[in-house]
Amino acid sequence: MPGRDVEAVTTTRPDLVELLTATSRQVERAVSAVLTEDGGTLEGYRVLRALATAPGSTMGQLVARLQLPGPTATRVVDGLVDAALVYRLPDPEDGRRVVVHLSGPGRTRLARWEALVEARESALARSLGEDRVAALRLALAELAEDADR
Repeated sequence: MPGRDVEAVTTTRPDLVELLTATSRQVERAVSAVLTEDGGTLEGYRVLRALATAPGSTMGQLVARLQLPGPTATRVVDGLVDAALVYRLPDPEDGRRVVVHLSGPGRTRLARWEALVEARESALARSLGEDRVAALRLALAELAEDADR
């Protein structure tokens, strides 16, 4: 029966989409937990990292780079502004747009959060092995690059 063949394949070999989704959620939960202990969120961490590597980003650039819905990005940036970790200025080229900048306290907080995330990544590397994590990182980077095309 054709239905049995599909069922056999599904039950013997995990679906890549399901594995990626489950892994992503597990890593998100673990990283979110360590960031929460220091008053952070995963989205806030990602915004600070984006601003550290691309200073003076517009909201549209942050939305595109981080693949966040616009309202979510606005909510996250609002929280970071309230915490004095970022600040907004009018775009010098187009006053209708706003440019988001990383503040001094934001740089300090980002360094602390990066240390927390690095510790979590190191624990994962010890668990899986450095070589496997390096291969996984390379494969995922290639997959993400292919998805952007």
